[in-house]
Amino acid sequence: MVQVKGPQSATDLYSYCSTNFGSVKGMHFYKNHFTKAFSNFYIVEFQDENSVSHVLENGSHAEIDNGSQPVPVTSPFLWLSGARSETGKNSPVPSALELPLYNDTTEQLCKGSGCHISDEIYKLWKSLEISDADIRSRFLVCRQIELAVQGMFCHASVLPFGSSVNGFGQIHGDQDMILRLDPQTYQDRKSRLVFHSKSSVYGGDRAQIRRYCDQVSNMIQVFLPGCQDVQKILYARVPIIKYRQELTGIDCDLSMTSTSGLYMSSLLHIWGGIDWRVRPLVAVIKKWAKSQKLVKDVRPTNYFTNFSLVMLVVFYLQQVHNMLPTVEKLEELGTDKDVFTCEDGVSVRFLQDVSPHIQNFNACFDTEISLFCLMKGFFEFYGNAEFNASCFNPITGKTDAKNKQWPKSSALDLINPLEPDLNVSYNVSPPAVKLFKERCLESWRKCDRYSDHTDEMDLSDLFGKAKDSVLSMPRMLDVGLGRDMKRSAKSKSDKSRTKSSNVSLNVDKVNGEKKTSSDESLHAEGRLKLEKEKFLRGPREKPVFKQNL
Repeated sequence: MVQVKGPQSATDLYSYCSTNFGSVKGMHFYKNHFTKAFSNFYIVEFQDENSVSHVLENGSHAEIDNGSQPVPVTSPFLWLSGARSETGKNSPVPSALELPLYNDTTEQLCKGSGCHISDEIYKLWKSLEISDADIRSRFLVCRQIELAVQGMFCHASVLPFGSSVNGFGQIHGDQDMILRLDPQTYQDRKSRLVFHSKSSVYGGDRAQIRRYCDQVSNMIQVFLPGCQDVQKILYARVPIIKYRQELTGIDCDLSMTSTSGLYMSSLLHIWGGIDWRVRPLVAVIKKWAKSQKLVKDVRPTNYFTNFSLVMLVVFYLQQVHNMLPTVEKLEELGTDKDVFTCEDGVSVRFLQDVSPHIQNFNACFDTEISLFCLMKGFFEFYGNAEFNASCFNPITGKTDAKNKQWPKSSALDLINPLEPDLNVSYNVSPPAVKLFKERCLESWRKCDRYSDHTDEMDLSDLFGKAKDSVLSMPRMLDVGLGRDMKRSAKSKSDKSRTKSSNVSLNVDKVNGEKKTSSDESLHAEGRLKLEKEKFLRGPREKPVFKQNL
C-alpha cells in the first residue's frame, strides 16, 4: 500500500514497480478521508508473490529532519518519494488507458419519479457497502501485525473477523482481528525435534494471554508506523488491544483468545449469501435503527448493537419467510470436514459449502417478494411481538416460551446460534425494547399507507430529518445508574418540605425584623460579585471557564 501525491501519480508508480519488482496485475486507489496527511494511496497487486517480498527487502527508510534514523521496521505501508530513478526515466511510459486501475465509485441514492422504494433500499446498501479497496486495506492492516510477529513466531497469523468479512459491514466500520501465535494445524505435528520454550506465567491461560497482549501492545505502540492511540484492555472478558491505524483511517481491535468469532463470521457470511435481498435488508434496518436512536455510539450500552440487529433480521427471515436455513439444518448436512473446536471449547459443525443446497434452503428463491415488503414485514413482526413471553431461537428458527429462570434472560431473549448458553441481546434494557417495539409499529403504519410503486414516500420518511453528529453522553438511567440517587433525592425533598412547613409559620415575623439587614447583605454580595468578575476577566488575565462535561 503506497502513499502517493494523488491519483495522477499512477503512471509513475506503475512504471517504477513494473520495472524494478515485477509485473503489476492491478492498482486500487484508496482514499483516506480522515486525515489530510495520509489521504491518497494505491494498493499495488503483483502477478507474482515473490515481487511483494522483493519490495519489502529493498524498501528504504528516509532520514528525519534532524538527521536521526527512524525505526527501521519492515511494513506493507510505504510512500513513493519524489525522486525518479534512472531506470524509471528510460522505461516506456504507458498511457492512462493501459494502466490496470480500479477506482471504487459510490452509487447515489435513487429518488424522484419512477424510483421504487425497493430500489432506494438497494442503492442505500450499495452506498454503504465496504469497497474492494477498503477490504484490501483491512487485510493489509492484519498483514502489518503479522509481519511484525512472525520473526519470533514463524507460524503466527492475524485473521480478520466481524463485520469487515461477514458481508454485513459498512464503510468506516471497525476492524476486528485475532492473533494466533501457533495455529492448531502446527500443534498436531509429531516431530521428535522439540523447541525449547519458556513455561507460562502463574495464573493459567488467561494470565498468559494478558501478558501476551501487554507485550504486543508495546510493540505496536513503539515500532509499527501509523499505529496511534494504543490502549490495552487486559482484564475484560476478552482481553483486547485497541488502536487506530492512521494511514488507513481504521479503528482496530486485536484479540488473542477464542476463534469462535471467526466461525460466527463464517455463519453470518453463509446467511448473507443465501439470498441477494438479505444484506440490503440488514443495511436499511441498521440505518433505520440508528435514526430512531436505538443504537448508541457509547460502549458499553443498554441499547441495540449491530450484531443483535443482524440476528433479529436473520430470525425474522427464518420464521416468517423460510428464506434462511436454521443452524439445526446446517448441522444436519455438515460433514467431518466441517467440525471445528475453538480454544474455549465451543464446537462448530455446521455446513460450510452451501452452494449446492441454496435452492432447497431458500423458500423465496423463485419468488419476487420486494425489499419494501420484507422491510414492512420486519416492522410488523417485531411491532406485534410479545417480548415478555418470547425467546427467539435462530438454531431452530422458532419462537420458544421465555424462561425467566435462565441466567441470561433479559428484556429481549435472542439465543446465540453458536453458544446457546449466551443471549445475544442480554445487554438490552426494558426501555430500549419498549422503544424498539413502538418504533416498529410506527414505521409499519407508515409503510402500510403506501405501496412499493408509490412516488409519495421515500426512505427519508422512515429515517426522519438528518441531524448534525454531536458527542452524546449516556444518561445515568440508560446505563442502570441513578435510581438510588433518585430515591434518596426524593426522600430528602420530603424532609425539606416538612422542615419548610414548620419554618414558614414564623416567616412574616422574621422578615419584618431583618428586612434592613437583608437589603444590606444583598448590596454587599453584589459588590463582591462585581469585583470578582473584574478580577477574573481583567486585561492581563485569561478568562476562566468551567469545563463543560
